[in-house]
Amino acid sequence: MAASYRCLILEDEPPAARVLLRYLQEYPEWACLGVHHSPQSAIAALENQQPDLLFLDIHLPDISGLNVLRQLSQPPLVVFTTAYPQYAVEGFELAALDYLLKPISPDRFQVAMERAQERLEQERILENSGQDSGFLSFRADRKVHRLPFQRIIYLQALDDYVKIFSTEGVFLPKITLSQLEKELPQQLFLRIHRSYIVNLKQVQFFDHQELGIGNKTAYRQIIPGSGSDTVKSRSHLKIQIARNTLNGWGLGDFFSATG
Repeated sequence: MAASYRCLILEDEPPAARVLLRYLQEYPEWACLGVHHSPQSAIAALENQQPDLLFLDIHLPDISGLNVLRQLSQPPLVVFTTAYPQYAVEGFELAALDYLLKPISPDRFQVAMERAQERLEQERILENSGQDSGFLSFRADRKVHRLPFQRIIYLQALDDYVKIFSTEGVFLPKITLSQLEKELPQQLFLRIHRSYIVNLKQVQFFDHQELGIGNKTAYRQIIPGSGSDTVKSRSHLKIQIARNTLNGWGLGDFFSATG
């Protein structure tokens, strides 16, 4: 059976790593990309191999697993492994999928694997269906956030940061707008300006110079354009919007409202 999912292990204790590898043998749908004993090698592997899941020990040489996760701009799903229960709250604040206490039992490991596979299957179904119910993962305020696409209103570039406006608040991750643009579904988001990406379902009106976005219960902003950075052509934006069914809008009403 070919593996459908990929994982990586960061564990500085070889006996603990061997336990995880032995348990993983019972899950042929999972491939282990490697076992790393140092955070530095694991971080490099994560960037190059982009696994679906990371088993992450909390007590590591020189740096904690919690801080390893904080360093990742696009983290995979994470299952913490540790002998110390006092870090559980902080682990879940970093959006960990699960928190396994050593010694890890096969039954408890199975629960974590089922959670991981269920989450990944849901995300793949949403990606393949073209729906807007996926998540944008990013690190801000010393936490890893997983923000549903439909709750994002728009994104604004601010030098080396991006200001993300959403119905859940405003976030400021240290990442470029171009990097985040690659993570957003093209059927839902459009870059209308070098500094702005908008959720098309949040658009209320637009013309060549400005665009109204948001609603009374979320956020309302007029995004300006000028010169070569004006909002993309009306015909192009209409085509993009027509490919999406605007919640609460009839397309005829929308087009008449925009002229």
